[in-house]
Amino acid sequence: MNFQSRAFSSEDEGKLRKLTFLRLVIATSVIGVAILVLQLEATAISVAALYSLLGVIYFATGSVYLAFNKGVPLRPLIWSQIFIDITVLTFIVHYSGGSGSYFTILYILPIIVGGTYFQLTGGLVAAMTSITVYVIYMLMESNGILSNGGISNAYSAGENFSPLLRGYINMMVFILTGILSGYISKYIQSKREELEDKERELKRVHLDTDSIINNMSSGLIVTNMAGEIISVNPAAKIILGLGDIGELQGKMISDVVPHMHQFVKELDYVLQTGSPKKRHEIELIKSDGTKFPIGVSISLLRSDTGEKRGVIALFQDLTEVNMMRERVRKADRLAAVGELSAAIAHEIRAPLASICGSVEMLSGELDLTGEQKSLMDLIVKESDRLDRIITDFLEFAKMRKPELSAFDIEQCVHEVVLLLNNSAQSRGNINIDVESRVNGLQVYADEEQIKEVFLNIGLNACEAMEGDGNLTITISRFTKREGVDRNPVEHAIVEFANDGPPIPPERIPHIFEPFFTTKETGTGLGLSIASRIIESHGGTIEVENRSDGKTVFSIAMPAYTGANEEDDLKPQEEFISF
Repeated sequence: MNFQSRAFSSEDEGKLRKLTFLRLVIATSVIGVAILVLQLEATAISVAALYSLLGVIYFATGSVYLAFNKGVPLRPLIWSQIFIDITVLTFIVHYSGGSGSYFTILYILPIIVGGTYFQLTGGLVAAMTSITVYVIYMLMESNGILSNGGISNAYSAGENFSPLLRGYINMMVFILTGILSGYISKYIQSKREELEDKERELKRVHLDTDSIINNMSSGLIVTNMAGEIISVNPAAKIILGLGDIGELQGKMISDVVPHMHQFVKELDYVLQTGSPKKRHEIELIKSDGTKFPIGVSISLLRSDTGEKRGVIALFQDLTEVNMMRERVRKADRLAAVGELSAAIAHEIRAPLASICGSVEMLSGELDLTGEQKSLMDLIVKESDRLDRIITDFLEFAKMRKPELSAFDIEQCVHEVVLLLNNSAQSRGNINIDVESRVNGLQVYADEEQIKEVFLNIGLNACEAMEGDGNLTITISRFTKREGVDRNPVEHAIVEFANDGPPIPPERIPHIFEPFFTTKETGTGLGLSIASRIIESHGGTIEVENRSDGKTVFSIAMPAYTGANEEDDLKPQEEFISF
């Protein structure tokens, strides 16, 4: 016989505590009423026996409860209570009229408890135990071994009712109660398990759905047919610049983004016509007045029966995508021009070398004076400058493939400063300082190319100060969100701030373009090469005139995290081989 029909939960433990308390209430009520009635009839002996019985009940219940709190397993405690209850009920029956007592019906209580906790097995065991005890009591009573406990037969069932039939009916009631309580308990338990399974599945689906929606890189807004917001994901909040998500639900979309007329108009069109809109690009205006493009698709939200319930808008910020497209188009245009220019440069360089050589020979053989000598010197000088321009252009058009490695950015800067301090451009009253706000910051790049960039910018800064001023190089770390997924990326920031004259604002947009220069002897390719090196490493280079009078070149590159080695950096040859 298996009493271990099911595992007990914390809920069952709570039920046991309540059942223990209920047992005391019922025992006190039943025996208390009996004591009250007996006192009115002045049967002191029976009252004393009932007082003793009540004391035994309290002692047994307290012992079981104490054992439960001490950590005794639940199963034996329940069975002990069932057997105690059957024993106590037998005494109650004895003192309330014997086998014909109305209180024999109370035997069904421990039977129900057995069926509730141990299902069919428990109900039948409790029923058979009650029947056994009851039959033994009837036999002892019928043979005169036991009397009716000294209480009048007025409290027992009718005398004309056959004791055998009465016993049979009681036993059948006990068995049926055990079977029914067991089956009902089993049914309730199975339904409870089904409900728990469904709740777990519903919770899992709900969590999975929420997790998917909350981790989408695309924005998602769902409204009902009235235009009231039902759901908004975090990406939508970031893209549209919305407030707290919890406060948006239930509000009209037109009230939440009143400045984004085109977006509201698109949603309203689908709500009114029921015609979904495929992905297309629209331009929106933020609350601060700045414009930005999004790609949006809008579809209907329908119920299982096909009834329209609202609309679903799925959108994505295309600012960086469009910038990338523009860079690709620009690279394609430059590639076409570059291929032709590189070919022309090679063709020019050969005859130019012949011209330069011939001019130098003539200059050495001819005895030129005055204006003729000046013209000859000018030819030699300009020929050398043209050769230098072609050399720089060829370097710009085709740079070597980078050799990537992790290196300390601060150490790299200090090596560049050493070169700057020994250069002709830094002669005079120029002071170069390095301020590092981080320790051990590394980048994953071609160290020689990065040094070339730093040196180029440093030399330009020294030339701009014309021998007098301060150049401050600051190294720091910055985290910003990049890409369509808006994932946080650590960046190393290196800033070159000089005291030289500011760059005219109209020239700043063109300062990194090829052949754009403000110097008489410059080729206009140094900053272009620097810009392309940084961009090919996934970084950015910017210039600005600050309010404190300093001109600042800022270089940002992804910091080394270990994962950089696995990133697919675009090969420089593919990016600049034109």
